[in-house]
Amino acid sequence: MSTNNEKKSCDTLAPVAVSIVAVAAKEIETLKQTLQEKENHILVMEQVCLSESEHQAELEDSIIAWQDKYDRLYESHKRVQKVNQGLEDKLLKLVDRNTAERAQLTSDVATLSVRLAQANFNISKLQREIERYKTDINLAIQLLQCKPDSFVPQKISSLPIDIQSKVSSYIRVDTNSHSDSEGSITGVGITTTTAYKVLPANDSPPRETCPFPPTAMVYSMRGLGKC
Repeated sequence: MSTNNEKKSCDTLAPVAVSIVAVAAKEIETLKQTLQEKENHILVMEQVCLSESEHQAELEDSIIAWQDKYDRLYESHKRVQKVNQGLEDKLLKLVDRNTAERAQLTSDVATLSVRLAQANFNISKLQREIERYKTDINLAIQLLQCKPDSFVPQKISSLPIDIQSKVSSYIRVDTNSHSDSEGSITGVGITTTTAYKVLPANDSPPRETCPFPPTAMVYSMRGLGKC
């Protein structure tokens, strides 16, 4: 009786055991597949890590190269900045010097303009005086030529000092050029004797009108003016 029961229980448990074994085998197969997938994933991750490590090394090399470039550029920038500062200082000094020279030149131009205007004014004044003196001398020559007896003798000592020097110089030149005569006659009718008298009158009465002086007399007076 008990043997039969055991046989029946074994027959009942056999399918259960078979199903358990099948489930276990299936789970084992599933675990193997999962393990294989994990191993494959690990291999992929290892390859990715290796590639990333290589890429990281390349990036580190690139960073070192760029850092070296940056350092060299920074040093170059400092040198260029120093040169630019020196050039800027020189330019500012040059501008200051040119400004001072320009102010000095402007002042000199203004001073010279004033002097030029004064010189032009003096020249115009002297030209007017020369024309007036020419007119007076021509009139005096005409009067001396027309009526020489109406004028008193004139001595050099009674003339102004500057006129005395000019007359003396002219007399010496005229005396040297006419040394064959006893006394050379100057352009204003004055002889080279101590008392310089005017030209003597002619035997005939002087003419009342004498519109123009003789050519020799005019030439002589121009020579005196140059002296």
